[in-house]
Amino acid sequence: MSVLRTLVASSRALVSGAKDAARLREIAAVFVRHGFGWVLAQLKIRRELGVDEDLPARRPDLASAETGRRLAAAFSELGPTFVKLGQILSTRPDLLPAPVIAELTKLQDNVSPLPFETIEAQIERNLSPEARARIAEIDRNPLAAASIAQVHRATLTCGRKVVFKVQRPGIRRKIESDTSIMLALASQLEDAFDEARAMDVVGVVQGFAKSILQEIDFRIEARNLERFRHNFREHANVVFPAVESDLSTSEVLCMEYIEGRKFSDLIEAGEDIRPWVDTYFDGAYKMLFIDGFFHGDLHPGNVFVLDEGKLAVIDCGMVGRLSPSMQDKIIEILHAVLNEDLEAVARTFYALAIPQGPVDYQAFERDVVEIAERYLVGVPLSEIQIGALFGELVEGATRHRVRMPTDFTMMFKAILTTEGLAKTLAPDVDPLDLARPFIEEMVRRRYSPERLKQIALTDLGMYQRMLRSLPQTLPDVLRDLKDGKLAFRVAPETLDRFAEIERLRTAQLGRTAVGIACLLAGTYAWSLDLPTWPLLGMPYPTAVLYGLAAFSLWRASGRWRPSRTERPGR
Repeated sequence: MSVLRTLVASSRALVSGAKDAARLREIAAVFVRHGFGWVLAQLKIRRELGVDEDLPARRPDLASAETGRRLAAAFSELGPTFVKLGQILSTRPDLLPAPVIAELTKLQDNVSPLPFETIEAQIERNLSPEARARIAEIDRNPLAAASIAQVHRATLTCGRKVVFKVQRPGIRRKIESDTSIMLALASQLEDAFDEARAMDVVGVVQGFAKSILQEIDFRIEARNLERFRHNFREHANVVFPAVESDLSTSEVLCMEYIEGRKFSDLIEAGEDIRPWVDTYFDGAYKMLFIDGFFHGDLHPGNVFVLDEGKLAVIDCGMVGRLSPSMQDKIIEILHAVLNEDLEAVARTFYALAIPQGPVDYQAFERDVVEIAERYLVGVPLSEIQIGALFGELVEGATRHRVRMPTDFTMMFKAILTTEGLAKTLAPDVDPLDLARPFIEEMVRRRYSPERLKQIALTDLGMYQRMLRSLPQTLPDVLRDLKDGKLAFRVAPETLDRFAEIERLRTAQLGRTAVGIACLLAGTYAWSLDLPTWPLLGMPYPTAVLYGLAAFSLWRASGRWRPSRTERPGR
């Protein structure tokens, strides 16, 4: 999509198209009506927006619930794209204050259902005659209606029960238009307000645009479902609907109909729901901590209890991904949490962060330690709220010009949703205790011989490429230095810092070399006829060498922690 390939080169060009110009002015009028005219009056395109230049520049309390209510009302009036944006922003405490987020969480995707004839026509446009011939009957009454799609039950000629998720006609064009306008306005906001530039408003809108355009491509949701089904193929108690591929397109998704009860139904019936809560946690933590591929909106409406003792999960359009390196950092944070090592929490949290400028690390660490103390020190494990802790850490990071990766904020929101549901349904549940087996499994996988071997080979390849490039790059550098084209101006304290960094990097390289050597020696020892350690199923020398390799590589892969007098940003 051109919307995502490039930012609008000139915001004024946006008004050249009649439809977009009308929509742009409609958006501006709604924001003015809800009390945000003072913002638009500061933009360079205020004339194109139809905003009065003499509008008083009244800046209300931006952290108030009243501001949140007015923003939510404006988003609701502007339709599905803005409602979705509001729902995404409600998961970003690093961008918005808590009172505003509380109001945005109330945004509902409520729309009137489309006539069945419109849905039927959309199915006919998307499916071939041969595919449509497989459909025996479609229920004219919708099972659910939302701003992007409508869901209808159906029966195939083979007797299988399915549901059709059918995209509203024209919704893609409207979303593309709205996101292009959002990008233009975001660029204008960054030009007009330093706060908007610090928040990376353009980056936030670009990420949102990418997310929502993927959400309206039902082929992506179909692939997500297949991946979840693959990940949970050996998990007997959590299931995902199967996709009917030949009856699905980018605008129509056909999948298995799953009939079940909601948690609220079980509570009303007086049933014991604790086993279901444990199963819910098992599924959620498996996604987060083992698979690194997780449902981005695992609220109670997307989970059903089946008669055969299983939980079914639906609506997999929004997902998050955690890279192995992010999972490693999360292990370190959780390990630090369990051991109340508050400085380690700060150090690892900073390793995950994306600095937006110079950072005073000492001030950052003080804030993280102060927040972590409130959640961890003297608090029983059963009462520790990991999601709330992560949320406040993310929110506090913005004060130090640091933001977190989108997938991390989505992960903390998923944990918060999981903890909130569990505490509502079973107040005595201990989320951290339920997470412990998954954390231990992550640690075992992290230090398994296969993983250590992969790390060693990756590091070896990196150093090899670096050494191979020296013959080509070093002569150029020396020639530029000789000709006077290369000059340096470095303060004495910076030189001292570079020397310290170089010393640490040299030590890191040495540890990596020792780790690789121990790994290779341990692997060689395994091939010899030596006494075997029954507990680990490997020879004693191999176990010792692998232990040394794990320790050396762990020390080598850890993020360098500067001394207190040489923190980043000093």
